[in-house]
Amino acid sequence: MSDFWICFIPEDPKYMLDTDGIKIIKEFPWCQDNVAIVVSDIIQFADAGANFESVICPVCKCDLHGWWGGAMDGAYSSGAGFINLDIATPCCHNNTTLNGLDYNFPQGFYSSIIEMRPDCHADVVQIPQELHKDVICQDLFQTTNQKWRVIYKRV
Repeated sequence: MSDFWICFIPEDPKYMLDTDGIKIIKEFPWCQDNVAIVVSDIIQFADAGANFESVICPVCKCDLHGWWGGAMDGAYSSGAGFINLDIATPCCHNNTTLNGLDYNFPQGFYSSIIEMRPDCHADVVQIPQELHKDVICQDLFQTTNQKWRVIYKRV
């Protein structure tokens, strides 16, 4: 059986939650024992795991899957994480970032991530609170003044 996580990352990959922000977030009713808040000075990639379907140019809608792996390798430095996300798409030469590509399912880059990990009992995945991603994103925006992206990860 695979696990299903719901993750929240800021739209700005360099945004790092501070101690005060983490303290406020931990007070929200949706922030339970199954929620992990991780902050790093290294930019990392939040992927959709087995949910990953495609990566598309946001301008001309060209499929970039064959090119994308090399672009990811070029942006990554061992021990330093993703150091330069700026790219020009190979199809229409649009200047954007790896974070700005259209991922299906959504994915992205982060320095701060909030992971909701389900409780598993008798092979049934349960998220203990009713999840309203829009409410959570609004709570996060009000706390951080940052827009947040939802990642549905199947591992």
